Amino acid sequence: MNSAGTLEKIPTAERFRRELTAKRVAIGIIVAVAGIGSIFNQYMFAIVIAAITLIGSVEFSNLARRAGWQVSLPIALAACAAYPTLAFFGLLGRYESALVVGIILASFVAALPANSSLFDGRVAMTVLGCLYLGKLLSYMILLRALPHGARLVLWLVIIVVLTDTVGMIAGLGFGHRPLAPRLSPGKSWEGAIAALVVASLAGFALWWPLGVPGPWWIALAFPLCVSVAAEFGDLVESAIKRNAQVKDSGHVFAGHGGVLDRFDSYIFAGVIGYALLLFAGVR
Repeated sequence: MNSAGTLEKIPTAERFRRELTAKRVAIGIIVAVAGIGSIFNQYMFAIVIAAITLIGSVEFSNLARRAGWQVSLPIALAACAAYPTLAFFGLLGRYESALVVGIILASFVAALPANSSLFDGRVAMTVLGCLYLGKLLSYMILLRALPHGARLVLWLVIIVVLTDTVGMIAGLGFGHRPLAPRLSPGKSWEGAIAALVVASLAGFALWWPLGVPGPWWIALAFPLCVSVAAEFGDLVESAIKRNAQVKDSGHVFAGHGGVLDRFDSYIFAGVIGYALLLFAGVR
């Protein structure tokens, strides 16, 4: 990964040639079209989210292992299957307490055979993986289950896509000041601010055409908060990868890395978006 200081020495045109290859752009478009298409079918959307949580848990386990930790993968997979399933059937509120207790107890039991020096870490990393992916991504399904859920999810996805895309393009074009040099040297303040402004304005402009319900202020607050959450999610995943000393979380998408690399922005965006809509009375 290149630092912001190194990027300044590379011509802008060369930065774009390196990052925006035809193959990478084509795969990005295919993934975007497939993902947006699934929004309009509640069953397909739930399957997509479940697949992201399951594949993401495997990638998270691999990253943890490279960082010197361990994850009890069977428990993580079971939890990452249970969370979206319960959310889809509207049972998460009833059974989540039992699910969390089960995850914690199972994590302790699974860690017992581990080396004593890895016991605490294995328990902690297993629980973290279950909650980071299973719990947080389940809010995307809860968001889709709301009245007008397809419109709400589409609104959120457009905001996140604009945040990621504008942030990358603006960062490549005129980014100089590193946003978080220790976590993700390629990200700049210029790119982050441009992404926030464009995504917020576009999200505000889409409020009326999409027919999103709720008070007028949600048209301003939702895009702003979702865009910030998307950038935060990207930084969190960068921190996890930095800890494992790898550039990509996996190799599922050629030129785009793994599932976590593609969908890290949605992990926190879904939670924040859902919470904000509930606060606004959109149920």
